[in-house]
Amino acid sequence: MSITNYPHGISSFGVPILGSGGARFSGWWGKSYFVDYDHGADGNGGLEPGDPLKNLQTAINLCTINDVVYIRNRDQDITSTDPEAIIPASTTNWSIAEAQTHLSIIGASNVSHIPTMEGQYGIYLKGQSAANTTAVMDWRGAFGLIENLAFHSGGSTSGGHLALAGNSTSLRALGTVVSNCLFRLSTQAAHGGVHNVDNWFITVYGCTFHDCLFGVRMLGSSSTLRRISIVGCLFRNQTAASVDTNIRLAGTNGQAILIDGCVFTTPVGTAGDAKMINVVDAMTGTICNCNFPIDTVEGTTGITDNGLSQVNNNQAMWGADTGPGGRVA
Repeated sequence: MSITNYPHGISSFGVPILGSGGARFSGWWGKSYFVDYDHGADGNGGLEPGDPLKNLQTAINLCTINDVVYIRNRDQDITSTDPEAIIPASTTNWSIAEAQTHLSIIGASNVSHIPTMEGQYGIYLKGQSAANTTAVMDWRGAFGLIENLAFHSGGSTSGGHLALAGNSTSLRALGTVVSNCLFRLSTQAAHGGVHNVDNWFITVYGCTFHDCLFGVRMLGSSSTLRRISIVGCLFRNQTAASVDTNIRLAGTNGQAILIDGCVFTTPVGTAGDAKMINVVDAMTGTICNCNFPIDTVEGTTGITDNGLSQVNNNQAMWGADTGPGGRVA
């Protein structure tokens, strides 16, 4: 049996995860699987921190409704410039099936539960270079939770980072919550850090998007976008030219869209949409309590709202209808 370095009392947003000896939730609560890329083995049972699996997809394949997968951070080489990444074992990227509803995948680093503090780097998922047409993680189960993880495209992945893949007959990823995750260097024009098609009730909370060509990209193709919430996110464009749009929403008659408390650090580049927020088709909802780096709120320099109300946002410059600090009255 492998020895792992899971700490006692690992937690998710401060909620303790119960240990072994019968204390762990069971029955209709589902099972808990543990993944340790450095110290685990796929021949282990995976149900205890001291008996972890090695590969994430192995754990995912064992999961049914209501199960949880906890991923330990990798052992780090402190001489490297990037964190040590977890890479798929096969030539395909990670995938969650439609039948795997209410599944949670949570990074269990002892720093990754600290919201918006870059602790997401603790668990670093990197796409398989041979899987050059699919997302790093393709999520098709409803009511899922993705928490405390960092995503990177890998060698040649062209499918974006996290795909919430609905279709014309099923809102497959309905009700998914993406919380406290980092999306880094997504370069694909047809996808994004978080790419949602047709699914309702999607929440993206407390996430960081670093130099993503598209940060959040949501499309109502066979269905309208409904009850979409993008809250407390940071869009950091270290290299503005590499960013087309931070948030892009498309699909006629989208309803109840909320973009709240997000921070946009620098203007985007000049290619493509060249917008911090681009609502392509008419929708209803609100952009509120956000901070923008340029004088965008009064006009459309960095925002096309297409029906979304703009309320109580901050902008960098003063204008005729703003008060001190650029706050809109």
